[in-house]
Amino acid sequence: MLGLARLVSAALFLGGCFGQAELDVSGPLPGEESTNPGGPEASDCPASGIEPGPSPLRRLTRFEYNNTVRDLLGTSLQPAETFAKEEESLGFNNNAYALNVTLLHVEQWMEASETLSGSANLDALLPCQPTSSTEAACARQFIESFGKRAWRRPLEAGEVTRLLAVYQAGRDRKDFLTGIRMTLQALLQSPFFLYRVETGTPSAQGVSTVQVTSYEMASRLSYFLWGTMPDTALFQAADAGELVTPAQVEAQARRMIADPKARKMVAEFHRQWLKLDEFSHTTKDTTVYPAFEPLKAAMRTETEKFLDYVFFDSEGSASLLFDAPFTFANKPLADFYGVTGPAGSAFEKVTVDPSKRAGLLTQASFLASHAKPNQSSPIHRGVFARQQFLCQQLPTPPDNVGAPPDPSPDATTRERFAEHTRSPACSGCHALIDPIGFGFENYDGAGAFRTHEGTLPVDASGSVTQAGDAEGHYVGAVELSRKFARSTYVMECVATQWFRYANGRGETSQEQCEVQNLKKQFARSGFNLRELLVQLTLSDAFRYRQPAPAAQ
Repeated sequence: MLGLARLVSAALFLGGCFGQAELDVSGPLPGEESTNPGGPEASDCPASGIEPGPSPLRRLTRFEYNNTVRDLLGTSLQPAETFAKEEESLGFNNNAYALNVTLLHVEQWMEASETLSGSANLDALLPCQPTSSTEAACARQFIESFGKRAWRRPLEAGEVTRLLAVYQAGRDRKDFLTGIRMTLQALLQSPFFLYRVETGTPSAQGVSTVQVTSYEMASRLSYFLWGTMPDTALFQAADAGELVTPAQVEAQARRMIADPKARKMVAEFHRQWLKLDEFSHTTKDTTVYPAFEPLKAAMRTETEKFLDYVFFDSEGSASLLFDAPFTFANKPLADFYGVTGPAGSAFEKVTVDPSKRAGLLTQASFLASHAKPNQSSPIHRGVFARQQFLCQQLPTPPDNVGAPPDPSPDATTRERFAEHTRSPACSGCHALIDPIGFGFENYDGAGAFRTHEGTLPVDASGSVTQAGDAEGHYVGAVELSRKFARSTYVMECVATQWFRYANGRGETSQEQCEVQNLKKQFARSGFNLRELLVQLTLSDAFRYRQPAPAAQ
């Protein structure tokens, strides 16, 4: 049976909580207007004018929720681990249009608020130590100070009054601390905690454009760059109204990217963009690939360390993702790659054989993840490369698609899959997929390099089509990787993926010029990934929003 606190909190949440903020939930369906790399020419874009895309109401993801309660309460609990998983759209789980709410979510948020309020160290959270005559005043101080951090903006007078009523209900039921814990539950179940609610301030550009407030910018920065609530410095800047100009936003963005918390956010982006969790669920036939399972954890660690190093500790060029002459390995993994490595289990930066490996696309985690348990898979590898690195969405395969051909000593994987996908019903998509995927055939289903399948020589020639300057023939994944590293088209796809993650939605047709400008800035920086994040925070899409629809 729901207790008093849950009844009060449920009424607040399901009734719309406090106030009458207009919430913009309009906009395109996920991916409805997303664009491929390229876009309009510079001459097609106006020299001035602010045209931000839609700013849908964004709910905290499980990653963001856990980080937020950690920083808000100082807790080590991670209640969101048991929350219903988010739906993915355009490759990410923070797409606002896919973050639907069910009664299960509401129940889980209620339970989490009870657990968190019950375990919270109130002595550390309370700004005062009340006596019997000052309890109400202390409760008000708590609501105003803690509430500001929880909702990431100062509370309005009416909100404080209504939360005081929640406190008083708990106080009347038992004592002061009971009232505070009930108030804490209400704060944590409010849409203003669970969502990033924005109203913006009127802009000089007119009624069609609204600049976000300093408090809203503090949240945009903190959730994009750290995946959590604003820190003290951001709150102080917001208090002073100093998150308005591009220079003010840029200064905070650079500070935050240099903070260790940014590494966790970037790792989360990579986890989703590169589907690293799929690798964790990858299994292999141990009779075919006996070396895989003992090396599986090391393979994922390699990729995580590599990505972190390229982003933060190298010059930061996105090209290194594809053509890096190094990786990170311990001795067993270095032996698997046939390179000189460290003596023990510790991971170190090692030089790879340039004829066999270059960057992410030749790492075992990628190759094994996009393969079958008992053989390689040109189709899976080709689909992933086209969707994640060329930003081209492919249609879902038909329901009647046949099973992959079984391994045979009389034909290579390429020969068997080419025959399998020759039918007219499949050829349209596979003309885009297979020529890329066949270029990975120098690697078996566990990521080991090979020149033969049994006694049959491997043909690893391939080609890329419909991909701008990435088009052309190549032989082997190393050559493909270097082609990608030199390709502006691929680099623009990297920028597009970051745009989608930063804004929680796909790019729209109305902001193609803005996205193209972002890509140009990325190119001018030498495709520096850290600079890309700074430029994202300075974009119209990040600093402005469309006004919420007028109430009917």
